[in-house]
Amino acid sequence: MLIALLIGAITGWLLSMPIGPVNAAAISRTLKDGFRYGLAVGVGGAVMDVIYCGGSAQINQFLVASPIVNLLFEVAGFIALIWLGVHQLRTKPEQPATPEHVKHTIGESAIADGSVGDRAAALAIRRMHIKKKGLAGPFVVGALLYATNVMAVPEWIIISGLWRSWGLLGSGLSINIVFALGAGVGTASWFLVLIRLISKSQSGFKPATLKRINMGTTIAMFAFAGYFGYAIVFGTNWKSVDSHFKQDTHQVLGDSVQSK
Repeated sequence: MLIALLIGAITGWLLSMPIGPVNAAAISRTLKDGFRYGLAVGVGGAVMDVIYCGGSAQINQFLVASPIVNLLFEVAGFIALIWLGVHQLRTKPEQPATPEHVKHTIGESAIADGSVGDRAAALAIRRMHIKKKGLAGPFVVGALLYATNVMAVPEWIIISGLWRSWGLLGSGLSINIVFALGAGVGTASWFLVLIRLISKSQSGFKPATLKRINMGTTIAMFAFAGYFGYAIVFGTNWKSVDSHFKQDTHQVLGDSVQSK
């Protein structure tokens, strides 16, 4: 249980580091409204992390029951990590707005000028009639911006499989819940540190700092991908995979003959 909590926290922290929409919104809110409002955005993202991670870990548990499916999943994870690393390397970190230019997340300007995620969050908050200066608004913004990340579920499914392939993440509903709670703790911890730094300095990250953060996460993804590749080649029980493949093929052919 403790290991599941720890690796969940590590993963949640690392996945939260790239400066994307949630980080940018948290920084902007901190610069405009203060520490509590920026942290509320991050907590919204952390809550979504718990939900997405828990569901994805449970899905992964069903997928890896077969050695063949597990191997296919590891190969897909290896390819996905390489793709994510290259994408992260080529993507320019999102620049949070400065105190002079930051705008309210709720309002006509955000809907007109924001990204697709910003506009969706702003519209949803307006429809829910959430108070502009309350903490509920930033919390919902963080949750909705996180929800617009279409790669969140595939990422967590792949990462769950990665930890399981290393033998560090067990199976069972309770294990998956603890792993998800750990992910939430890691995500919330990253935002707590980030928002505290921004609150004290009253300025966003410099472009050079954003590049270093971006490069650090890229290197981490490539490192995971390298180990994933090593585990596929040297850690796979190829005899078991071959045996299950022949058994499944024989069963499919047998069913096909019987149906005729």
